[in-house]
Amino acid sequence: MTEGPPNRVLVGVDNDRKSDQAIRAALDMNRKFGSRLQLVHAVDIPRPEDVASLEVAGMSAEIEAATFERLAAQIQELFDAESYTEDRAADVLEVTIGHPSRVLIDRAADTAVDLIVMGKHEKHGFFDFGSTVRPVLAKATCHLWVQPAECRPIHKILVPIDLSEDSRAALRIALKWAEKTSASVTALHCFMPPELAYAPTADGNLGPAYVVNDVRDLAQREFEEAMDAFDWGGVEHERRFIEGLPVGTILELQDAFDLIAMGSHGRTGLSAAVLGNVAYSTMKEARIPVLAIRQPNRRWLL
Repeated sequence: MTEGPPNRVLVGVDNDRKSDQAIRAALDMNRKFGSRLQLVHAVDIPRPEDVASLEVAGMSAEIEAATFERLAAQIQELFDAESYTEDRAADVLEVTIGHPSRVLIDRAADTAVDLIVMGKHEKHGFFDFGSTVRPVLAKATCHLWVQPAECRPIHKILVPIDLSEDSRAALRIALKWAEKTSASVTALHCFMPPELAYAPTADGNLGPAYVVNDVRDLAQREFEEAMDAFDWGGVEHERRFIEGLPVGTILELQDAFDLIAMGSHGRTGLSAAVLGNVAYSTMKEARIPVLAIRQPNRRWLL
């Protein structure tokens, strides 16, 4: 897996063209970075080897073939509209039987994919957002990009960080994307005030065991020192320290940016499979693309 822009991109294709913007995003990566393209669609019906009925097995094969023919023609129209001539849709498309998340994870591992790209999907259809994105985010060994809306040039990248080594590594990777696209980077640190703890004072009354302002000042100093020491590699950048919950703050700021790039794990210690983690929650609600950056040596027991 490359630490910069991807060499090989895998796009999850759906039935109802909601993945068209994901395909366009991948084509843009091909133009900018020379990324190779793979497309996969999962037909979520029983596999022939899992059923005893020859009739059902034959139907599965027919559905797979008919789906391939229809999607290949549909995607070729998109390729032609985008003036993409490097590949024919039929040569880079795979239609296979299986659950979408499992198929994406397996194909990414089998073909040394650097990045999986998906569109934004509602809670229905073959690529249900929750049932597909959450396991891919948890188990895929490559980065994940969710394209929720129409593609646009990447000029400003928002990178939320929590000062963990994983988030610093994500910032370094985001900088390499910024170099390739001539984008600026904003490093965002969200400070969440601790709940006040109370302890007996000398006069027997209860008082705060620590002062929130002191904790905030310490967190801001740590952030500023870490950013001062960071090697920005000449990329235009700024830093922002904001008090607030991470997901809400990121979503409030998103309209001023073209891409959110973030590590999929951090100092909170939450596995990517845990409901409500920052990366997944951001992907679910964001109106702009989100790049979840996977650390190559990170493994989770799920």
